[in-house]
Amino acid sequence: MKKTIFISIIFFILISCNKEEGNSKIFEIESLRSEFIEEIEKPTTLKFIESIRNLNKNVIEFINDPKEETLTSLKLNWKNSAKIFSTIEFLNIGEIQKSLIISSFFTWNVNEENINQYIASANPITENRINSKPTNMRGLSAIEFLLFEKPPSETILDFSNVRRKEYLKVVSENLINKVEDFSSLWNNYRKLFIDNNESGINGGVNMLVNQMNVLLENVKRFKIGEPAGLEGTIVSDISKLQAEKSGISLELIKENIAIIKKTYYYSNNSLDDYVKYITNSNVINEKLKGNFTTVEKEIELLKNNTFNNSITTKVASIEKLYEAIKILIISIKVDVASALSITITFTDNDGD
Repeated sequence: MKKTIFISIIFFILISCNKEEGNSKIFEIESLRSEFIEEIEKPTTLKFIESIRNLNKNVIEFINDPKEETLTSLKLNWKNSAKIFSTIEFLNIGEIQKSLIISSFFTWNVNEENINQYIASANPITENRINSKPTNMRGLSAIEFLLFEKPPSETILDFSNVRRKEYLKVVSENLINKVEDFSSLWNNYRKLFIDNNESGINGGVNMLVNQMNVLLENVKRFKIGEPAGLEGTIVSDISKLQAEKSGISLELIKENIAIIKKTYYYSNNSLDDYVKYITNSNVINEKLKGNFTTVEKEIELLKNNTFNNSITTKVASIEKLYEAIKILIISIKVDVASALSITITFTDNDGD
């Protein structure tokens, strides 16, 4: 009898130990960082580099033979590069953020007057000279201005000007050099990011959650709020849109939202899994999923009209999208950040 009781006690202890080991399984943070690099950063970086190289090829083709066909092809490739840029905006973290390189790709609102003055001047148009100019005189925004400002026939006529051709060519070459720098930065930073075991504001998870917040705040304020007259002023101004001349501002916002969502859910060892592990619940993830769905639906409702027109003709719909993004920001800043003990390092002034 005693022997039976003793064996039963030992068995109970073993079962209890096994359960404790199962409950105390450690979440692999390094794997989360590693999978972010493999699943998100690397493919996104490579895709952007390829798009800029293709854009440069189209620039050369158009300069050599300015006609409607080459202009149309160049415009399509510009739109593709701009959309992919909207995904690399999220990669502005750590050493990449310190380098300030992201702003060299696409800084709106473009300085049209200074570009035209430079083309009209006798100043040399060289890569070094253009690289020394403010970012709103180069990059994708400058190319958009040169290609989309006027109707195709007038644009082609304008490019009979040799200096205009040269300006476009050099701005494109500058972009090529910048994407090569961007590639080198990530080649040097990837291992540092993966191996970074800091848990404070410089930790990998902290960077990702903070960048989700920063990009969403930028979308809310600069890409919707200010152009629609919802922040800073009550007067709408389409010239403040990110891609006013090409008319794809909404598509760029859509890409911003998509990369943030993808980053949160990218694998079986991503941020949503970490939140579930920490909270032992899927409540926050389900709430965030609903927030993303609402934003996506509001974007979808606006897709049949250019954002330029929607700013003035679909005011209520724009406000709904703005509010949906605002709610998504709050979920990240409050629910996700609190669950993961993350310090949000950027906040706006509207009390979110």
